[in-house]
Amino acid sequence: MTAALSRYVGGPLPADLVGTAEAHGLTIGGWVYPSAPELNSQNPQNLREFGQQLRRAADRAGITMLMRGDLGWPSGTGADELPCLWVRGDRNVAGLLRRAVTVSGVRECTEYGQHVATDLAFDLAASQVTVVCGAAPAAGIDYYAWRAALAHAPQQPVAVAASGLDAESFHGPHELVERTARRGAVVSAFPPGVPATWSRWSVRDRLLGTFAAATVIVEAAADSRTLDVATAASESGRLVGAVPGPVSSKVSAGCHQLLASGAMTVTGAHDILRALAGPGTAVEATRAFRVYGTASWDDGYWRTRRVPDFAVEAASHREAADLAYEVVFAAHPGAAGATLDAGIVDPAGIYEAVQVASSD
Repeated sequence: MTAALSRYVGGPLPADLVGTAEAHGLTIGGWVYPSAPELNSQNPQNLREFGQQLRRAADRAGITMLMRGDLGWPSGTGADELPCLWVRGDRNVAGLLRRAVTVSGVRECTEYGQHVATDLAFDLAASQVTVVCGAAPAAGIDYYAWRAALAHAPQQPVAVAASGLDAESFHGPHELVERTARRGAVVSAFPPGVPATWSRWSVRDRLLGTFAAATVIVEAAADSRTLDVATAASESGRLVGAVPGPVSSKVSAGCHQLLASGAMTVTGAHDILRALAGPGTAVEATRAFRVYGTASWDDGYWRTRRVPDFAVEAASHREAADLAYEVVFAAHPGAAGATLDAGIVDPAGIYEAVQVASSD
């Protein structure tokens, strides 16, 4: 069922599948299913068979399906609102994102942008930071960041695609995909056979903006879709940085807008690393941890709800998750099947996915 529901992400969900989606805790509307449901659609009786077909196609292409609750699910990110993720490479996506920075920008970049993206991604990888970027065609800021991250052998990048990851659907640098699959992960919200569309690019951008503790925009025009990545990061409480460029450059205008609205100025990896490290070097015994997550429980009808972002004082990621569980279920201490799938971020930007269940 879940596999089949992912086929419609980024577009209208068939009207006769709305009930199935809601039963799986999926929200109708918003950025996942942005259009009104279609009346003429896939028969729900065939949905399970359709999902099995997609999974068989994924197996043939070396792609695995990752669901909420699976080891490696990136809790507390935009993935929580999706049916599932499709992955080539390391299934432990949450582990790869433990210390991560998104580097993104326009496809029609300048030589200046190429140079900055390359240096920034290489230096971040050299500092044991996972570089997250779009699985882009062989051009643009994301492509140069992706290539540079792979050039630093010890580190494992995460590339996010706007289409299925099979060879027929993904039109991009397959050599980079193969190298990333061996060392990191290529991730998509879409199953095999799904081509990229404008709305699917928007889904990809949402994941880019929420997968890492910080996002850096290297080049963006004033009306660039790339700014959606920064918006997603800002709305989810992540750090946003932008690289200043020539005032005469159209593809720096968007970055200058971000800087004017409060984004951090980034001139190199040292800026973003310093910001993630926080003030001073001493680690306090008790610190504020940010909590992002999804709560699930059964009160006669299985419910899954996105939890508003909040912070708790704790000494570790696990302690923060336990405290967050108490906060979330304070009014329903005995809720059957109560589970909190949380993404916990400490003051240094270190991310960890933790699941706390009523039986823990």
